[in-house]
Amino acid sequence: MQQTAFFSLQGGLDLVTPAIQTPSGRMIAGYNYEPGPRGYKRVDGYERYDGRPEPQNATYYLLNFDAGTAAITEGQTVTGATSGATGKALIDAVVSSGSYGGGNAAGYLILDLVTGTFQDNENLQVSAVTKSVANGVAIERGAATDALDTTYYRDAIETRRALIAAPTGSGPIRGVWVFNGTAYCFRNNAGGTAGLMYKATSTGWSAVSLGVKLAFTGGTSSTVADGQTLVGASSGATGVVTRQAIRTGTVAASTAAGIFTFASVTGTFTNGENLQVGGVTKAVASGTQAAITLPAGGHYEFVNHNFFGASNLARMYGVNGVGTAFDFDGTTFVPIATSMTTDTPKHIAVHKQHLFLAFPGGSAQHSGTGDPYAWTPVTGAAELGIGEEITGFIQDFAKQLVILGRNKIAVLYGNDSSDWVLVPIADDAGAIEWTAQRIGNPIYVDDRGIRDMRATPAFGDFNMGAVSQLIEPLFRTKKVAGITPTASVRVRAKDQYRFFWSDDTGVTVYLGRKNPECTFFKFSHSIECACSSEDSSGNEIMLFGSDNGMVYRLDAGTSFDGGTVEAFIRLPFNHVGSPTQNKRWHKATLEGNFSAAVSLGMLAEFSYGDPGTPPAIEQTFSVQGGGDFWNELTLNDFYWSAPVEGVAECSVDGLGRNISIAVVSSSIYEPPHQLHGLTLHYSYRGLAR
Repeated sequence: MQQTAFFSLQGGLDLVTPAIQTPSGRMIAGYNYEPGPRGYKRVDGYERYDGRPEPQNATYYLLNFDAGTAAITEGQTVTGATSGATGKALIDAVVSSGSYGGGNAAGYLILDLVTGTFQDNENLQVSAVTKSVANGVAIERGAATDALDTTYYRDAIETRRALIAAPTGSGPIRGVWVFNGTAYCFRNNAGGTAGLMYKATSTGWSAVSLGVKLAFTGGTSSTVADGQTLVGASSGATGVVTRQAIRTGTVAASTAAGIFTFASVTGTFTNGENLQVGGVTKAVASGTQAAITLPAGGHYEFVNHNFFGASNLARMYGVNGVGTAFDFDGTTFVPIATSMTTDTPKHIAVHKQHLFLAFPGGSAQHSGTGDPYAWTPVTGAAELGIGEEITGFIQDFAKQLVILGRNKIAVLYGNDSSDWVLVPIADDAGAIEWTAQRIGNPIYVDDRGIRDMRATPAFGDFNMGAVSQLIEPLFRTKKVAGITPTASVRVRAKDQYRFFWSDDTGVTVYLGRKNPECTFFKFSHSIECACSSEDSSGNEIMLFGSDNGMVYRLDAGTSFDGGTVEAFIRLPFNHVGSPTQNKRWHKATLEGNFSAAVSLGMLAEFSYGDPGTPPAIEQTFSVQGGGDFWNELTLNDFYWSAPVEGVAECSVDGLGRNISIAVVSSSIYEPPHQLHGLTLHYSYRGLAR
């Protein structure tokens, strides 16, 4: 008599539990599936990014025409003479009747990047020359057949992808960040002699002009406001001030010293001349102006913060380990000099209205209270040491600052330099650089795996718990091979932490259940740096920079930048409660959520893969599921032909004490699917001998 047993798929990758004890919903091998609240999901893709329309948002419009007198060809921009609507031809115009020579060609256009609304009977022009007349309005995804729709849709995706480029320069992306909804990246120039900053725009990466700086001393009278014109009393040089950054001294004591920044300067300031605003001396020039530049190399790290209260005064603060810290407000770039002789901070944080910077030798220094430019004790600046190279900060955890060392962790209590208390909480383990994130609790990677840090009820007490025990052999293998972590991100929308290794692989940790669940992924591009933030609409955006100079958007699209996403999952050897009894395995039913037709391969192994027991024949299925009930979703989101749950049934027809099911997929354009549960159909046979 056949029996059935159902198992929910959850628990993540398990490489350490003995086979006979491994819970049935875990994975014993696999990659490119991630854990989540409903089971295992094939990972999302990633797409190249530079601010132009993104491939994953591609669509096309079909626009019928008649009275055609000349062809519209692929790549030409079509404009509606009356409406002003525009679109770019994805393919040559398709003529279904008439001819251009006869002035009566009729057919249709396939357009991408459509703006505005084309009107019926308006002239369709290319470079102001009429080519045909619109016959109706443009119809999104309006192809006559599914096959044509697939062809045109994929063409739109690939056309958009081909337009997106790397920022000009050489070597890998050194840093990526998002500030006020706009993405920025950093890369060496073509000769590798300096760093360049780029901004994502609707036409691609645009180099950011860093402006000009002029050092000053003897600042007096009053501060110089942004927008005031500074004049050299002797030279006559002028410049509109974009920032006055006072590093030491005060205006009141006529001892202020620091820099002025300008977008540009007319003339040349001379050393020692008075610097005036409206004829009133404000400071004395210390040298002449110089272009603000970035050194080559480094690994950038950032934080966004507003020290000044007004909503328009938020800035991004950054370090790179090879030059001074800096801030940027979207227009003005300001180097932040400290008192260090070798002024090359590597890590950055904001805590209790102080800017914290980490320097080599275990030195953590902070600015004056509320002033990121002030770096003298009189303004509240100070230095702290943890006796260990600092590998990062975690800010605002339990209202404290966590200072991470390579082999040590300390917590900073207090409010400012008058009452700081630095308390070591771990002296035998610490965090690897670029791996620390705060997702409720701090989480980071050390030499033994992934750990999280939790505050205990006792004041000042913390626990460091292991997160990755079930995949410890994976960490051991990577370490032996010399493979190191390079970056990490938090994924708020999915309750995930991800970190990346130097061999284009990484680990996803799902934190939405009582016990963390880990899975493994393999990308097609290296991850040199990464960030997680929000775009201008408040949506989560995650970016990473690669060694090919390209910036990519994570969890975007269905492919790895146009490349195939291969995914594999093997479930444990399941004995359905009787480990020593043979069973005839009849069928495996896999249930999941599929937003479109998805092709899956399924393979069964028996009796721990005993070579004397042949595996079942691999079978391939096209399954579709993930629709919903009427009125539970908006009409545009309702899959008319999709069942609520997709089901793939595999006739396994095998004999053995236990069974392990493997699922494989390989695709470029298929949306990610989810695997929720597995039902095994079997009947008992005699005891295994």
